[in-house]
Amino acid sequence: MQYPNVHLAKFIDRPNRFIAHCQLIDTGEVVTTHVKNTGRTTILQPGVTTALVHNDNPNRKTRYDLVAAKKYDRQWINIDSQAPNKVVKTGLETNYIKLPGIQSISKVNPETTYLDSRLDFAGADNLDRPFFLEVKGVTLINEGIAAFPDAPTTRGLKHVQTLERAVDAGYLAYLLFVIQISNVKKVTIDRDIFNELAVEIGKAQRKSVHVVAYDCKVEPDTLVLDQPVPFDLNQKFVSDGLPSSIGKQSK
Repeated sequence: MQYPNVHLAKFIDRPNRFIAHCQLIDTGEVVTTHVKNTGRTTILQPGVTTALVHNDNPNRKTRYDLVAAKKYDRQWINIDSQAPNKVVKTGLETNYIKLPGIQSISKVNPETTYLDSRLDFAGADNLDRPFFLEVKGVTLINEGIAAFPDAPTTRGLKHVQTLERAVDAGYLAYLLFVIQISNVKKVTIDRDIFNELAVEIGKAQRKSVHVVAYDCKVEPDTLVLDQPVPFDLNQKFVSDGLPSSIGKQSK
């Protein structure tokens, strides 16, 4: 996917989950920007280079959306929580994404309700076998290992349980992690943050819920699915030790 009207800026602070202050590199202006990721990301540290998308909508409270940041000032990471579903939709429709047990995908329907959950995608393969797929964006990365989640997520836990119930009902079911950075060795679950999710995913895998992951090529103005990444539930994840960028008033 391509972002229009991107401006580079230096991150200053994040007073709450929804907004940040950044200084535009080209003009020096300090602007208030909407953060398109309400999680506890550690990427946003003072002085980090960020990518802001300018929006001319007069009804908006902020003129910019913060969509990416340069981790350790070396590598871009996309933190737009809406982006993973967009690139996955294209990946499914073009059969770029390879799902275990499926030769090719013939039908893709975004945001489908099943039982008491709203799952990201429903579809069917070339043999007309129905499937459900839930997408999770991953922005927690250290030393080539990516991990999900960046905060406890009862909603994510419920989605995994719904995929298990779908398998019990005869559907194919997939949990797809989109790692919003490149050159990732493995992806896992951060048990220190939410061990209950790791336990549930292990149960889901034993029930034949497939766990798939892809990393992405990231630039300030683009996010493109790249290569499959192994999912390893037993991989230990060590946090980078940086503090969350969310200010005290949001805690």
